[in-house]
Amino acid sequence: MESKLLFREDQCFRSPLLWIPLFCVTAFLSGTIIWMVSRQVFQDTPFGDDAMSNGKMLALGGLIILLNVLLLAFVARMKLQTEVTTAGLFLRFRPFQRKTRHIDLTGVTTVAAVEYRPAMEYGGWGLRNGRNGVAYNVTGNLGVRLDYNTGHHLLVGTCRPNELLAAIAAMMQAQGIVCDVIALDDKEEYADENDTTELQ
Repeated sequence: MESKLLFREDQCFRSPLLWIPLFCVTAFLSGTIIWMVSRQVFQDTPFGDDAMSNGKMLALGGLIILLNVLLLAFVARMKLQTEVTTAGLFLRFRPFQRKTRHIDLTGVTTVAAVEYRPAMEYGGWGLRNGRNGVAYNVTGNLGVRLDYNTGHHLLVGTCRPNELLAAIAAMMQAQGIVCDVIALDDKEEYADENDTTELQ
């Protein structure tokens, strides 16, 4: 039987905490090399007693600027792909994961849409390890958390938490998996009942 798509979301890194420092560093490096090239090649003021030739200076400058552009392009291409079908939950963090990961739902006891603190709980964004759990996230502070009976959890960052929650709940129901489902509006009650989960 062909699986039915219930939810799909592609998310890119949009946090100013990432892009502002990255732009500052790349702009500083590019500006510095442009100033150095301009000073030596066009103002005839070499750097040091054993300065490299103008050709090598131009080549070095071009290489550094190219690497800066490639770095920005690489970060811009990073994305989290989340897909829920009637066959399961699938995650892929591109370009670091070549294949889509099919999430094992065995032992899931609770699925909840939550607010969380990316830096405090998981050390930031990306594919991160936190206390007793793993997070896939690239932006914002909303997600869907799957709690397992082992005490571990998986958090999937999303801009549409209740939609993702509903899709996972429908998929698990179709597969005969029974667990608690908690929407974002019920977060405070969930946090009180699970005081070790650091949901605030």
